[in-house]
Order: sequence, then structure tokens, then C-alpha cells
Amino acid sequence: MTTLREKWNYSIQGEPDLNPDTLTARSHAEYVVGTNLKDMIREDLVAERKAIESYRGMIEDIGNRDSTTRRLLEDILAVEEEHADELSSLLQ
Repeated sequence: MTTLREKWNYSIQGEPDLNPDTLTARSHAEYVVGTNLKDMIREDLVAERKAIESYRGMIEDIGNRDSTTRRLLEDILAVEEEHADELSSLLQ
């Protein structure tokens, strides 16, 4: 199975920027330091929900133009939704 990173490298012959020093500037979620475990889980859930929203937007933008990338993003979205469900259940 092709990964999104492999497709990125093949399609545009570029490297994704994974530099931790600039990651927070590109993040969709604000970095918040939790004061306890419940706060940390809540902030993780907020970040997961923003990621889910972002992936849904990418999938919508791609439409049917690139089925391979769409499938990859749908797979990632499914994992993100599982993460959000797990975090949500921890808060109950």
C-alpha cells in the first residue's frame, strides 16, 4: 500500500516539512499545556477534531480527481476518528 509520504515524494518530488521547530506554526490546533491528565486528554481531543475537519476538507477538495490520494486520506481520517472516539471515551 502506498503511503501519503511516498505519494508526495513521487508526485512532486518533494519532502514534507517535519521539522519540530516549525511544526506548531503550521499546526491546525493551538498548543496548550494541560495542568492535569483530563486537561491533556481534552486538548488532544480538540486537536484530533481539528485534524478530522482538515482531512475531510482535503478529501472534499480532491473529489474524484485523484482516487489514490483520496483513499489514503480516507484511511488516515478513519484512524483520526478512532483516536477521537478513544479520547472521548476516556473523558466520560
